[in-house]
Amino acid sequence: MKKLLAILFFLVLIIAAQNIFSQKAYDVEGRYAVGKTYCTIEWSESSKAFRVYWDNGTGYTLLFYSDEYPNGNIVYTEYENDGVTYTGMFTFTDSACNTGTYDRWDGKKFSIRKK
Repeated sequence: MKKLLAILFFLVLIIAAQNIFSQKAYDVEGRYAVGKTYCTIEWSESSKAFRVYWDNGTGYTLLFYSDEYPNGNIVYTEYENDGVTYTGMFTFTDSACNTGTYDRWDGKKFSIRKK
């Protein structure tokens, strides 16, 4: 029984570590022009996610790696800092995360470019 629990613990640890490190798979950190406004994306070790600080905003939102499409687009999903309330989606069209689109929760789309 102890051996089974040790193996199970080891597997859970590997899966958790894989998920944590996958969040930083791409260089998404930096300052971005999103439509006519700007945001700064920074890695937060305490949240194990990226934090998005919007100009003229208060606080931050959380950004999580979501998917990479066959066409090469890299998708990150944005939530309020509660980690539950959906606020938008960043879709990067290049592996360096320099350009793409931001789809806001209300359906509006904005072009994004790393500064």
